[in-house]
Amino acid sequence: MDAAAIAELFAPVVPVRTRRMFGGLGIYSGETMFALAFDGEIFLKTTDTTRPEFAAAGSEPFRYMARSRERELGYWRLPAAAFDDEQVLRRFTELALAAAHEAALKKHARSLRRPSPRPGSRPR
Repeated sequence: MDAAAIAELFAPVVPVRTRRMFGGLGIYSGETMFALAFDGEIFLKTTDTTRPEFAAAGSEPFRYMARSRERELGYWRLPAAAFDDEQVLRRFTELALAAAHEAALKKHARSLRRPSPRPGSRPR
């Protein structure tokens, strides 16, 4: 899927923009990346709580090979029904946006807990 097709797909739900990354496209709403497009498929951000809903809809995780091992990211394929049913697309997009916002908040909280270096100290 190219950037124009992605924008058209999500248009009834949320305006999106794309950015090239890792051989695919990151899909953003505002500054939040909530999905990625890779090899003609769209994958949405998930959490431990939302993954069962994706699995129940027939979705599968995004997997890739790195260092001779298969790895998974927290992204699952957009269920096929979402391409024909705006309400299904809206539901899964909302789940992905919430997951992306939650991940951003956790990342921000971790950065706040990290002690800042004292003036004059050397980084380790």
